[in-house]
Amino acid sequence: MKRMMEQLRVSFVLTALLCVVSGVVLIIWPDTSARVVCMLVGIVLLVMGIMQLVRFFGAPVGTLIRQINLLLAIILAAVGVWILFRPDFLIGLIPIIMGILLILHGLYDLQQAVFLIRVKYSYWWLALVLSLVTVALGAVLIWNPFEAMNVMIMFMGGFLIYDGLSDLWILSRARRITEKIRDAVEDEAALYQEEP
Repeated sequence: MKRMMEQLRVSFVLTALLCVVSGVVLIIWPDTSARVVCMLVGIVLLVMGIMQLVRFFGAPVGTLIRQINLLLAIILAAVGVWILFRPDFLIGLIPIIMGILLILHGLYDLQQAVFLIRVKYSYWWLALVLSLVTVALGAVLIWNPFEAMNVMIMFMGGFLIYDGLSDLWILSRARRITEKIRDAVEDEAALYQEEP
C-alpha cells in the first residue's frame, strides 16, 4: 500500500511538472504549439486507422470483427486526414479539453484541501482557495470568452503553470502533515512498547 501511494505521489508530481513545462511552451509559442498538437493528433488517428486496416486484412473473411475493423479504419483515417487539413477545428476544442482537465485537477486539489481541514492544518484555507481557483480557471476556458486564439492559448499556458505549481504546493503540505501524523503515531507506539 505504501509503495502504491508513493507511486501515486511521484505520478502526481510528474504531472504537475508537465503542466508547468507545457504552460511555458504554450506562452512562448502559442500558435506553433496549437498546430503541432493538432498535427500530432491527426497523425496518431491516421496511424490508428492504418493499423485497423491491417487488422481487417488479418481477420477471417465474413466475420463481424472484420467488418468492425474496416469501419474503424475508415473512420479513424478519415478523421486523422481531416484534422491534418483542417486543424482549426481541433484548435477550437483545445481550450475545452484543457478546461475539463483543469476542473478535474481542481477537484482533486479540493479533496486534498478537505484532508488538510480534517487534520486542522493552519493554512487549509489557502489549499481550498487554490483548488477553487483552479476549478474556476477551467470553467473560464470551457466558456472560451477570449477573442484571439493565441491570447487564449497563452492564458491556457498561464493556467497550466498555475495548476502545476498549486498542485505541487498542496501536495507538499499534505505530505508534510501525513509525515507528522505518522511520526506521532510511531512515537506513541514506541512509548507503549517501552512501558513495563
